[in-house]
Amino acid sequence: MQKKINSFVVSDKFDTKIYQFLSGKYKTTLYKDILFVTVDVEQYIVLFKYGVYTCWNISYENLEFFQNEIKSFLINPLEECAEEKFKYILEDEFKIIYDKFLLDNDSERLKIAISSALAQNAKLSQFETKVENTIEENSIIPQNLAKYGKISLSKKEIAKKIGELFLVKSQINLQYDLLDTPEFFWEYPEYEKYYNSISKYLDITPRVEVLNKKVEVIQELLDVLSNEQNHKYSSFLEWIIIILIFIEIIMGLYEFLK
Repeated sequence: MQKKINSFVVSDKFDTKIYQFLSGKYKTTLYKDILFVTVDVEQYIVLFKYGVYTCWNISYENLEFFQNEIKSFLINPLEECAEEKFKYILEDEFKIIYDKFLLDNDSERLKIAISSALAQNAKLSQFETKVENTIEENSIIPQNLAKYGKISLSKKEIAKKIGELFLVKSQINLQYDLLDTPEFFWEYPEYEKYYNSISKYLDITPRVEVLNKKVEVIQELLDVLSNEQNHKYSSFLEWIIIILIFIEIIMGLYEFLK
């Protein structure tokens, strides 16, 4: 029988108190910072510290109840959670066919291995959307520079833009390590092949490389804005010096003509 897997990105990360809270309400197993939650018979949730969880065959009622329960543990929750859907069935051999996973066993650790790749995929999608939106929103900066030779923003507006761009860049850099191979496989290397297969199917490695290139574009925008900010400040100082010299000349002429 075909069953469903749903991945949800709900926040930047979870408050660590969520582990203790869920352990008091459900049967749970903690693997380093990955929490495996048994919600009901053949209904499971795998929760990751970076604001993502994957649901295995969860009913709508149980999912809605779970989502309401964890709201207070979300750090920087998203305005609208992102969801990705897959299917799975049990077969004699592990395969992937058009977003459907054929699993050769139904173990808890296999679910964690597959969930790790799906959670990374969901978080990577969040990063990709954030970076693409940031680049699009600031595309006027290089356009103005090419057309007018300057950026038509005040010093305050430039400072705000630098802050916005730096925030996006730092948020991705600070969470970038979550795209590495999870520590879970140090203890259970026999399950890494499943994780690698899903990661390859979802193009995670090439997408990370593209994301890196886009983050470099944000860095270039930061450099352009920083240079413009320095230029405006230098121009301001130059005008102050010119005005002071002018005042000194006027005062000198006044003294000379007295």
